[in-house]
Amino acid sequence: MRMKKLGLRYSTELEDALKPYAMKALSLLFVYGLATLSPAGSITTANALPLTGAVVCSVMESFVDAKLGVRAVVFHQRDKADGPRLGSLLLAHSGEQMELEATDGRRYRGTVFRVKSCFGRGLVLAPAASLNLAEHAEFTLYPPPASQ
Repeated sequence: MRMKKLGLRYSTELEDALKPYAMKALSLLFVYGLATLSPAGSITTANALPLTGAVVCSVMESFVDAKLGVRAVVFHQRDKADGPRLGSLLLAHSGEQMELEATDGRRYRGTVFRVKSCFGRGLVLAPAASLNLAEHAEFTLYPPPASQ
């Protein structure tokens, strides 16, 4: 079919023609997502790497609200190769408590979130007095224990 005009009629016909294929593609993606679950139920990445182990991260921005006593830290992976693993970790455990270890060995606990509007970014919220990570600081993010 050759389209000389891009009108509502042609657009609707094209959409109707593509709907069955789009549904099949979505179904395949859903099935693929289920297939990446291991028997134990842990999520794996597209490369079939289990979601275990720590990821070294770098602080992009750090904010403190002294009145509320809260520190917010925006971060991403230090090494580009760890991007998919960090993304899977954040997707699977957004809103959960995780442990962070600074380069000087100090350990912190905070609630970690996936930042949906910014690809590959995470957010840590913790009491300001107990978390001291400045911009460009590096830390290791540990996944929560399996029992959480």
